Amino acid sequence: MTAIKKIWRVLEDLQTRMATKLVLSGLALVATIVVFGSIWSQATEARTRFDAVVAVLREADAVSENAVATRLLETGEIEVGGEVYGGPNVKAGIAAFFDEETGGLMEIAQLGALFVAESIPEWMPSLLIDRPDFIQWAAIAVLMWLLMVIWTEITVPVALTILGTMAIAAIPWTRGYTGIVVSVLGVGLLIITFVLLIRLVLLILAGFASPRSSSSRHGQPTVIVSIAAVAHTLIRESIRLRISFAFIVLMLVTLPLIPLWIDSDEPVRYQLQNFLSDSMSLVYTLAACMTLVLACATVSFEVRDRQIWHLVTKPMGRLEYMLGKWVGLVSLNLILLIIGGISIFSFTQYLGTRADDPQQAIEVHDEVLTARVGVLPTFDQLTEDEVREKATSEYDGDAILRSEVDAGERTYADTIRSIVRRLRKEHLDTQRMVSPGGFTEGKEFDARVFEFRGLGPAKEGGQNLTLRYQFHIGRSEPTDRYPILFRFPSSGEQVSQDFVPEQWHRLLIPAGLIDEDGVLRIQILNGGFSFSPSDATERFFANGATLFFDATDLEVLWQAASFEANFTRAMIVNWTKLAFLAMLGVSTATFLSFPIAVLLSFTVFIGGSMTSFITNSVTLFRPDADAILPIQIVQVGIAWIASTVAFLLEPFGRASPNSMVIEGRLVAWSGVLRDLLVLGLLWSGLVLSVGWAIFRRRELATYSGHG
Repeated sequence: MTAIKKIWRVLEDLQTRMATKLVLSGLALVATIVVFGSIWSQATEARTRFDAVVAVLREADAVSENAVATRLLETGEIEVGGEVYGGPNVKAGIAAFFDEETGGLMEIAQLGALFVAESIPEWMPSLLIDRPDFIQWAAIAVLMWLLMVIWTEITVPVALTILGTMAIAAIPWTRGYTGIVVSVLGVGLLIITFVLLIRLVLLILAGFASPRSSSSRHGQPTVIVSIAAVAHTLIRESIRLRISFAFIVLMLVTLPLIPLWIDSDEPVRYQLQNFLSDSMSLVYTLAACMTLVLACATVSFEVRDRQIWHLVTKPMGRLEYMLGKWVGLVSLNLILLIIGGISIFSFTQYLGTRADDPQQAIEVHDEVLTARVGVLPTFDQLTEDEVREKATSEYDGDAILRSEVDAGERTYADTIRSIVRRLRKEHLDTQRMVSPGGFTEGKEFDARVFEFRGLGPAKEGGQNLTLRYQFHIGRSEPTDRYPILFRFPSSGEQVSQDFVPEQWHRLLIPAGLIDEDGVLRIQILNGGFSFSPSDATERFFANGATLFFDATDLEVLWQAASFEANFTRAMIVNWTKLAFLAMLGVSTATFLSFPIAVLLSFTVFIGGSMTSFITNSVTLFRPDADAILPIQIVQVGIAWIASTVAFLLEPFGRASPNSMVIEGRLVAWSGVLRDLLVLGLLWSGLVLSVGWAIFRRRELATYSGHG
């Protein structure tokens, strides 16, 4: 034991010497260049093969039945530079990617990535091939990580932790459990990174907290020094408190284990969405709970235990004290989101490598690992004069309504308003219906045209669009299948598909079908073509029922940004929400005891997260007509309180980027800036003002005579 302690002291002393730091820094630089240089070389070779495969795929023409297309359809293979790519997995679904009109392939880039996937190492995600600059940024990040370990003088414990983690991972590695190995290594790296970032933030805050680091007046600390000192103390306290530390450890250990809970037999798209849903919810929820508990505890306990006496008797304002607590919580949340974000992003890329057939690869790229903008069709709206005229005419022709108004059972204004709402809804519902047929023999197609506007950027980018639809027809039985025809008037092209009622379907649309004015026009025909053997012709036949869809069930999606940029913006919004919760917890704890402050803070947090549910519930709520008057008054009062809470907390509930990332939707910078201004500046500033106004009048240094 004594020998081990001596060796430990020698190693600890060695890691603090300047010569050791310089040598280790040089070794870290060389190792980073060698490792990432090798990755760069392999990624470049894979990119070269990918470009060659794409060039061959562009030659495929099913209409002329050239050699490339014929071999693809028969064997699922292509030959490039003497090497054969593809096989049975590709053959199973390749026919669906040939355009019926032109005979060429659609989604060539995704197909090319699939062909070369077998010729590159399994550990290399497609991101490294698509984005060579990502390798450079990863190399810089790893080098910075190593240098921080070396210069913060934790080289020895980090090395021992890595060796211990590798020893634990060696057992499942020998038995072929790759997923367990990745998870175990992930736990170790997350813990090391957390300790490293905590140490780095403490060093930064310690530098600001030193009076020599900023100007002081008459020997008194400046505002920055006071805030940094309080923040520094809070971060150290967060590690010491068991409650907050439990949340942190739970996140660091559980997050890398989530991929093990996902069913690998599911489609890869669902695996990724399940992982993103679970992991992003876990990180945000645990960080929010830790923030509220720690914010309330750190202030309430210092007031209760009279530790705050040492602060208020010093030249430190109470506003500086509150801001210091808030800065510490914001810094801690930044560390948690950085670690959680890196882990989620890395495991997402790892799970994305499981897509081994064309359909799954394209679904992953187009529906999950993307940032899409959705465009709904535009519909005609009734003008105010038109709808008022129709409502008045209907009222005048309905003797029953007039008699109810005359008898005082309802008011004239409410009656007209109800008729107006119904007329507007019926007008829109009618436009979302497609009658059976829509094709007249010997004439031009006669079908409803749906216009999708604002697609100019998609046309300029040249990216394919995705038509996402869900239709209802007849009994809408899940065992039924109906033909449907999509026609594009601007080009005369048409695509026939079969759909299952009340299930989502997708159709790839080339960007070239968008008109010059940025509008995509689609005609929908409720029917399909059947082949007649007698005269070898196709005849159009109509389905036996009217087709209709809900307001959001027909949508055109196009990729507006990359997944990594979208994910980063989502994390910024989550950080902003956590910053508001931190200010809420600090402010409530300045004048409430710990249990009451926690109860109030969690009530605001849960209520804000449920605003959409509360709003829908209040909209559908109606007082019990059979109840006595006092009960009805209470019910109306509760509904009014709920609607008021939903209105006040609506900005918090509206800022929900996690669901958008899971669905592959764009988290726009405009929304990020809005949340920063509303939640980060306005709401946090308002809560700070209220808390400070009460806190500055509270007498803290009054001895109770006990304790």
